[in-house]
Amino acid sequence: MRVLITGGAKELGRAFSEAVGAQGHQLVITGRDEKALDAVEAELKAQGVDVETHVADLGDPSATPKLIESIGGVDVLVNNGALGGPVGPTWQVDETEWWRTFEVNLRGTASAMNAAIRTMTSGRVINVVSNAGVHRWPYVTAYSVSKAAVIKLTENVAVELKHRPIAVLSYDPGMVDVGLMHRGRTMDSDDPDLRRVSQWAKSQHTRGSFTPVEQSAGLLARIVSGEFDHRSGGLITPEDF
Repeated sequence: MRVLITGGAKELGRAFSEAVGAQGHQLVITGRDEKALDAVEAELKAQGVDVETHVADLGDPSATPKLIESIGGVDVLVNNGALGGPVGPTWQVDETEWWRTFEVNLRGTASAMNAAIRTMTSGRVINVVSNAGVHRWPYVTAYSVSKAAVIKLTENVAVELKHRPIAVLSYDPGMVDVGLMHRGRTMDSDDPDLRRVSQWAKSQHTRGSFTPVEQSAGLLARIVSGEFDHRSGGLITPEDF
């Protein structure tokens, strides 16, 4: 299968790429950082993975659709790329930055998903979300609300596809010690809002609430393989297993 992973060159996305590549799939990885893309491509090819990388910014709603069209479509799309967004009381943060988070996390995800579905006779779309979209994350509202919107987007599109062999799933990878949560728990800031978020992340890590990266990536690889297609429209998380 040809699997496209957005934001697949760094942090948790890179772990996803390694786990999916190890399954023997043809891998396409996108992101904004060309150097990171070149590095992951070289390392995965050295491991025998069939992989290609392309610079594509989810903030440009036409970038990923153009890529999908140019490569002749995909069998699986993993919508992993996202922004963390601004931190602070919603009425105080920069509104442009707040809405930019939606441009990437929601519009970018929707544009990539729609383009992928248009090329599929069968397959699956996996939208990477967050527990913050199920419950809440005060002071990080752009991220939280955008991920909640993606969960609802997934539910609706799954119903629209119920008569076609295309599954659409939300995947909450859990709190992992890379990316957003790692930066949160290791942050040292005088800003009271950032410090509040950091203290919460540190408390979750101390309580043992984090999911090992290998476990999170391994479950994503199982979803890619089609093991959970019968749960189309649903939310899958390591907490279920």
